[in-house]
Amino acid sequence: MGYIALVLGVMSIPLLVSMIQSDRERVHRLSTEQKAITSDDGTLRVTVTGMWTKMSGLNKQASLQVGDKSARMFLIVITDAKADVPNLTLETHHQLTRDRMLQKMKNASASQPVSLTIDGHAALQDELTGTEKGPALFHEKWVFLHTTVDDGDHFQQILAWTLKSRWQKQNQLLREATASFRSEK
Repeated sequence: MGYIALVLGVMSIPLLVSMIQSDRERVHRLSTEQKAITSDDGTLRVTVTGMWTKMSGLNKQASLQVGDKSARMFLIVITDAKADVPNLTLETHHQLTRDRMLQKMKNASASQPVSLTIDGHAALQDELTGTEKGPALFHEKWVFLHTTVDDGDHFQQILAWTLKSRWQKQNQLLREATASFRSEK
């Protein structure tokens, strides 16, 4: 009986190795594969890697919420109709939303905004760093890539973020996801 168990045990090793390799290949494929995620109304879209999913509960005002929970990377889009905020420029809207974000954090800091183009529209982008206000248990330092896009009829605020400890590794992925933003009329 012991010999049979030994033979079966030895025979199962290649199967186990094959399963591990298969899982690694699947994870690698998902981490490099690109996919589009759209808002419920179909007007907003970002392109992210296959590990990202559509989410809810990140922000009540967000029109689109996506993330990779295991990597602690998230992105939301908040849409403000220009008709609701008349005479507001891209610069003013960006500064107002930036100031609001900084007020919600402790030990907050921000980089200077830079101009760029996203989806053919003028945009401003900066990095905000700070610690969440609230119980000491949750005092983790976060970095937000804060972007405002003027798409003509709306200001689209795109917030992409991760833990400060992961920023160096995930910074480029968050920038690519933000740059992939598309808005349909």
